[in-house]
Amino acid sequence: MDTGLLVLIIVVAVIVIAAVIIAVVVGRRKKTEANRRRAVDLREKADQEAVGAHQAKAQSAQAEAAAVQAEAEANRLRREAERHSAKAKEASGRVEEHLRHADKLDPDANTHSNGSDQPRDDDRVGNPEHDGHRLTRDRTNREGTVRDDSVRDGSLRDGDRNA
Repeated sequence: MDTGLLVLIIVVAVIVIAAVIIAVVVGRRKKTEANRRRAVDLREKADQEAVGAHQAKAQSAQAEAAAVQAEAEANRLRREAERHSAKAKEASGRVEEHLRHADKLDPDANTHSNGSDQPRDDDRVGNPEHDGHRLTRDRTNREGTVRDDSVRDGSLRDGDRNA
């Protein structure tokens, strides 16, 4: 072979190797640049999701605080209801005691047929010890008149509560 052909083959081989090396270097740079762009995009997406996660945490904390506040309010209302219930029981007891005392003092009070000083069961409807109903008393004396001397005819007026 002749030296000119050998030089040509070596030059072509060097050019091909140089072209491959350049292609690899350019490819790596492009790949590196693409990876940088993807990394920037992922960081932006992570930042957006971090904001959303922070908002979700804040909403969760607000909901938790509202639940604690509602629970505290419910406990307060429960205690208030218990106080009112205790006051109502105490008042009912005082009313019952006043009525018993009044029945002891009143010579015209309806009593049991056995002569005891206790009022008859039908004089008070809904004794607090029975069913928790409201206390009412028969305010009529034996002649069928109300103690203020007005006659009860069984008709209802607009203001009557015990109708």
